[in-house]
Formats: sequence, C-alpha cells, structure tokens
Amino acid sequence: MSNSENELIFNLQCLNRRTARKKFRKDILDSWDNKCAYCGSDRAFTLDHIIPKAKGGGTKRGNLLACCPTCNLDKSDIDWLLWFRSKKFWTQERENTVWEWLSYNHEQSIAAREYEEACREPLKLPFDRLSDSGSSEESVLSDSSDDAS
Repeated sequence: MSNSENELIFNLQCLNRRTARKKFRKDILDSWDNKCAYCGSDRAFTLDHIIPKAKGGGTKRGNLLACCPTCNLDKSDIDWLLWFRSKKFWTQERENTVWEWLSYNHEQSIAAREYEEACREPLKLPFDRLSDSGSSEESVLSDSSDDAS
C-alpha cells in the first residue's frame, strides 16, 4: 500500500467489460484444464451454469464450469445432478470435483473480482470540479463496446 503521494503504483490494470469477461471465462476454462467437467472431453470451450439461469442461477464463478458444447446443450436447464447421474460418462470422481467447485470460495479469484467490478453499472463519475456549475450531480458513462459481443 502506498504511504505517500510520491510512491508509484505498478501493475495497475483498468479493464473494460469485454476484456474482463474474456479473462473471467479463460480463468474458469483454465481451472478445468479446458476439459468438460461432465464428460471429460478436451473440447470444453463453453461455460455451463450449474444452476441454470432459467432457475435463478447467477453468472458467478462458483456457478459456472467448463463444459463441452454437447453436454451444455444436452443439459439445458435440467438440474445438473439429475442430468449428470443419468449419463453413461458419470463418475463419482467427476461428481465430487463439481461438488468441490461448488463449495470453493471463488471470491479469491482475481478474474472473478475484476469481472464483477467491470460489470457494475452504471459507472458514475463526479463532474469536473473546476466547472462553473458548482453542481454535485454525477455523470453516467456506459460501455457501449460491451453490447457488440
């Protein structure tokens, strides 16, 4: 932490939403070694909401895992445990790994914190204090580059 105004801060990054989202996704896929958490395929390039969004599941790191497109499409909004146990590729070891993922404290993930920070909306900045208005209103900035993804 800085003790004086003269000290410099190094390695400070400001991420836009698109960059933060990519880093967030990559962090989760890397955590699973790019293997599907369900079938073990090395084609995991999608993220599955363990608790489906349709059933109230959030887009939080602890509710997302690496998944191949086949499993992601097949699972759809079905309860993960019922769906997973009905599959021939189910193993107790993989189920335990998903349970460990669910119980892990994902707030330790830097990418997750950066993503959540970048997605807070709206980003409010005080008006220029040197302006003649003397108003304490806030301006609102939006990240329009995020809408193009």
